[in-house]
Amino acid sequence: MRKARLEDINKLFLEYRRLFEARDADNIADFYRFPIHYYFSDGKKSELSRDYFIGRVKKLLNLYTKLGVNQIVGAVTDVIELNENTSLATLNWVLLNTSGDKPKQVYSAITRYIVSEYGAELRIDGLIGVDETRKLKQSLNFYNRQ
Repeated sequence: MRKARLEDINKLFLEYRRLFEARDADNIADFYRFPIHYYFSDGKKSELSRDYFIGRVKKLLNLYTKLGVNQIVGAVTDVIELNENTSLATLNWVLLNTSGDKPKQVYSAITRYIVSEYGAELRIDGLIGVDETRKLKQSLNFYNRQ
């Protein structure tokens, strides 16, 4: 793994995280090369357009608001260089509510991204999802009980 590639991937996801905290779905989409492929945990695959993706991100951001998420910590935990232009990056995302005396973890997830050099910059070409529906529902149920 080239050190420069790792630094570029870390920089990409740092800015990506900032836009999630700012709740900016349109600019989040700018990190992607469309159409993107989303690989579901059940083995299915979908090709997502920019407009569809932005709609899904807006729904996710609304859920984050309901859950009280106001800070997101993301750490690149692994990068596999697939070829000279493409990498598989694994991130651990931790969603926090920092409104009280002590930050509370609302939710955490591992997400994998296919990242490719496109022109002179890195873009996300694909997402590899895991079934997080149960975890999100648990977080929402916990939030609703408080």
